[in-house]
Amino acid sequence: MSGGKGEPTCAASSVKFTHPVVPLDKLTRTIPYGMMIGDHVTPIDHAYLGIASLETPEAQRTEADYVDVTAPAGGTIIELSSLGAPSTNRVVIDHGCGVYTVYMVLNRPSGVLANAYKDLTAKGGYLKLSLPIKVGEVFGQQRDNPLDFNVFDGSQWLRGFASPASYLTGDTSKPYTADYLPFFSGAIRTAMENSLQRTTAPRIGKIDHDVIGAAAGNWFLEGTFGYGGNPIATYQNATTRVSGGPVQGKNSYAWSHLSISPHHVDTTQWVFSIGWFSDPKGDHQQMLLSVPAGKPDPSKLTSADGAVVYELYVISAQFPGSTGGMPPGSMPVGYTIVSGQSRGSVVLQVNSDNSLSLEFGTAFTGAKRTYRR
Repeated sequence: MSGGKGEPTCAASSVKFTHPVVPLDKLTRTIPYGMMIGDHVTPIDHAYLGIASLETPEAQRTEADYVDVTAPAGGTIIELSSLGAPSTNRVVIDHGCGVYTVYMVLNRPSGVLANAYKDLTAKGGYLKLSLPIKVGEVFGQQRDNPLDFNVFDGSQWLRGFASPASYLTGDTSKPYTADYLPFFSGAIRTAMENSLQRTTAPRIGKIDHDVIGAAAGNWFLEGTFGYGGNPIATYQNATTRVSGGPVQGKNSYAWSHLSISPHHVDTTQWVFSIGWFSDPKGDHQQMLLSVPAGKPDPSKLTSADGAVVYELYVISAQFPGSTGGMPPGSMPVGYTIVSGQSRGSVVLQVNSDNSLSLEFGTAFTGAKRTYRR
């Protein structure tokens, strides 16, 4: 992300965010780091800032419902890119000292990015920029979805990832994900912290749950090289650089991913998130992994336990004072997870070489798969 720059000569902690990203009186509920959904099979490395307009039905929203998105600190905008639609854009700001803020699914670049946005389509949906921005300056507007937001700190590696090499083939910044709350202070920090759905520490959430020698955390199908989802042979036989993205013959790069990690809000519950449920080309699923009394939770399931069968269920959310689904736009704080309809069973076994074998059902057969870190 640094574009080949040398190591910073200042500490990341010297960067201070003195302006909110979105107006605090328009900030509603924030989904913390760590959600697993769709082809985001491993825990997501950004938060989703909720805004007031989401509580208004889409058909009734007007121009006045857009809110400004502003720089929390001064820096340089180094990237503006499209995520596939005019209202889904990505912006990266370099704040110096190895600190970057990233904004995704930004509805409308504006302000200091207004002119660059006009060139985005003509430039193939990607612009490498060097555009100065001051603290509090507007660079976008948001209305129709939460704003993806995170901070990367290039000076610190998340220690909960067992194998750094697995992220060299895709999402290379993921291990540098940082808690953004300490960069803010005063009323801004308080408002942003209070907006987070998660009530347990760390409030911002967590994405690195690997426990070496146990089942918890992220895994990649044996024979593939980490996050990129490509077979190892693809890299061994390559004559040019293998870039991340689509995997030949597969529905998604995440077809080979597996994560067995705590739910991002209700951390008492375990999510079984997999990129290949029944279709070898990839059909991502997230399910509740039930851990009844007498069975080890995934962070304690080791090779000494042998093969253990767990039940899988549809993930259902329960909100304070309600038994229904999530009210549109409200994203309440402190909801809990309960089991829905059964999705069958899965048998898990941590092997002596620290790999993980699994098969859907109650016993291993020739269909057993093995995953590695």
